[in-house]
Amino acid sequence: MTLLDQLYLTFLVLTRTHSYTKTAEKLYISQPAVTQQIQRLEEKLGLKLVHYHRPNLKITPAGEELADFLQRTSVQSQQLLERIQTPNKFQEVNFSTTRSLSEFLAPQLIEEIAARGEFRKISCHVGNTEQALTAVRTGKSQFALVEGNFDKKKFGYKIIRSEPFIAVVSKKHPLTRYKSLTWSDLVKTPLLVREEGSGSREILASLARAENVSLSDFEHLIVISEPLLIKRLLLDGIGISFLYRSLVADQLKNSQLVELPMLDNGQTAHDLYLIYARDSYFKKDYEEWISVLK
Repeated sequence: MTLLDQLYLTFLVLTRTHSYTKTAEKLYISQPAVTQQIQRLEEKLGLKLVHYHRPNLKITPAGEELADFLQRTSVQSQQLLERIQTPNKFQEVNFSTTRSLSEFLAPQLIEEIAARGEFRKISCHVGNTEQALTAVRTGKSQFALVEGNFDKKKFGYKIIRSEPFIAVVSKKHPLTRYKSLTWSDLVKTPLLVREEGSGSREILASLARAENVSLSDFEHLIVISEPLLIKRLLLDGIGISFLYRSLVADQLKNSQLVELPMLDNGQTAHDLYLIYARDSYFKKDYEEWISVLK
């Protein structure tokens, strides 16, 4: 069920399929009817929403912005209807988290939600920052825990806290003998780094650029999508990595891993965020959990 007008619904489906034929099939109407509805919507709004030069269909910037709004409205209207129609029924919490934050923030949040006993189902999807942003934008997740950069004009958000982002190696690594290090001291050491689309990788690349160093300057670059595996390799004495301090807090406390004394832009503190659909009706619901994560 959707509260969207038929013209808007047709346009929203078109932005997903990028095909008049597939849109017609999904809506069980004719292809000419889809074309007519899109033209009527453009006339109604006085906006060009679609550029179509067979066989290529492209959504205009105005169309993309409208589609994002319609998607948010559609998802939130469905959630609101469910809450109104079944006020006493246990609801579902569905959120995304980046892989790094799944190690220390997401467990805290799940424990808090579960302890309240208010929800029938808790769903947590783990991926990188790019995937988490897409999940919120498309309505697949109600909110997300992220650390990477994002367009703050397109999402509602609250800062959870600022988290130190540090250089780490095994206690047995030769680099631990240095009292201070620069980026040029590191490039011959294997660098364990997250995949493209990861917020951690983006932060690391930004730190390096500030010192005129590129990740490609490292003689050995090991790309790994799982923070747990990165920690495992560090403990085995393989290479160096830059991680959130909370992610390796236990290993630092037990002196299994060591934080390197970096000069210049070798370390930083980065904001961790809870993000949700812009102007979300459920904004207060999402934000009330932030206090347990600080």
